[in-house]
Amino acid sequence: MPDDRNSPKQVSSGGRERILEQAEELFRSRGYNTVTMREIADAVGIRQASLYYHFPSKEQLFVSVNERMFERHRLGIEQVIGKNEENLRSQLHAIARWFLSQPPIHFLSMVHTDMPLLDAENTARLTACSSNCIFEPICQIFTQAQQRGEIRQVRPQLLAGFFLSVIESLPLASTFVDDVPKEAIVNEMILVLWEGLRIES
Repeated sequence: MPDDRNSPKQVSSGGRERILEQAEELFRSRGYNTVTMREIADAVGIRQASLYYHFPSKEQLFVSVNERMFERHRLGIEQVIGKNEENLRSQLHAIARWFLSQPPIHFLSMVHTDMPLLDAENTARLTACSSNCIFEPICQIFTQAQQRGEIRQVRPQLLAGFFLSVIESLPLASTFVDDVPKEAIVNEMILVLWEGLRIES
């Protein structure tokens, strides 16, 4: 009985995004190492050969998935910052709401578990992409707040790292706080950060 799943040529006309979506979901839920190309092909509903037509290796697919995800965050962060007044606290709340509207990134797992399995070039590529798309835009709003005299002089890189670590820790933090929405936890942490940084008028 012939395999009625799409041929490589058919998939190329519109299935690349579907491959990236399914692969992102599998990599996010199970990690890079445990997911196979066959499982991704099965999830998409295509032949494994069709998958290799687009992505010659699982590593290349993983890099493409994460570059696409980081770019999605870059656009989302820029959009929410642009819609908010030049006020650090409101910008942080807007960025936090953006992250809460998206599946978690799991930065620590990616850095400590997934990236060591990649070659040096792809590790550097993903590190640069995450920095340019997520870390640097958040550094920039702290820098601008300092230039406006809104907050005290603390290295923006440290502040961006602290803010992202709060976002990253939400799944864990929410398990220890009964019946408190994640947004409320983030709001409290932003208040702590804001109160510690703001310059008294």
